[in-house]
Amino acid sequence: MTKKQDVKNKIGKAAMQCFAKFGLDKTTLGDIAKVVGLNKATLYYYYKNKEDIFLEIAVSEGEEYLAKLQQQTIRKKGIENQIWFYMYSRFNYYKNVLNMNRVSAETLNKILPKFFELYDSMMKQEKKFLSQLIENATKNGELVKSNATKIASTLINLSDALKHSEEQKSILRGDDKIDYTQSITDMKFLVTLIFSGLKKK
Repeated sequence: MTKKQDVKNKIGKAAMQCFAKFGLDKTTLGDIAKVVGLNKATLYYYYKNKEDIFLEIAVSEGEEYLAKLQQQTIRKKGIENQIWFYMYSRFNYYKNVLNMNRVSAETLNKILPKFFELYDSMMKQEKKFLSQLIENATKNGELVKSNATKIASTLINLSDALKHSEEQKSILRGDDKIDYTQSITDMKFLVTLIFSGLKKK
C-alpha cells in the first residue's frame, strides 16, 4: 500500500466516524481533519469536499458488500428465491448506508450524478451475476429459455429507477428520510411476475 493510499484510508475511517456521529450534511472537513490528525489544507490535497470522501468509501464498501451478497445468494434454493434475496438485500443495504450516515434527500440529489458514474462498473458486474444465475436455472430445467442478459439488466435498471423515484419524491416533499417501502413492494411484484412467466410448468 502506498503512503497516499494509507492516508486516504485513515481519512475515510475518520470521515465515516464523523458522518455516523453528525450526519453527512452537518459534518465539516474541519471535523474530519481533527479526527484524523491533519490540517484542513492537507485534507484538500486528497479530496475536494466531504461528498467525494463519502462517495469513494460508499462505492468501495459497496463492492465488498455485493461480493459477499453474491456468495450468500448462490446458496439459496430456487431461482426466484435467489433473485428476490439479492434484490431485497441490495435495497436494504443502500437504505442503511444513507440512514446510518444521515444523508438528506437534498444532499443525495447533489451527489447522485457522481455516484452513478462511480457505480457504473459495479452495476455491469451485478447484471452479469444475475444473468449467470438465470442461465444456470435454465440449464437446470427450472426456467424456460429466455434472454438472461436482458432480464438481468431490466431487474437492476428497474430497481434503481424505483429507488431514484422515491428519492425524488422525498426531495420534493422536503423529507428528512427516504422511505423505500413502496419500491420494495413493487420490486417484489416485478420479480414474482417475471419468474412466474419463466418457470417451466
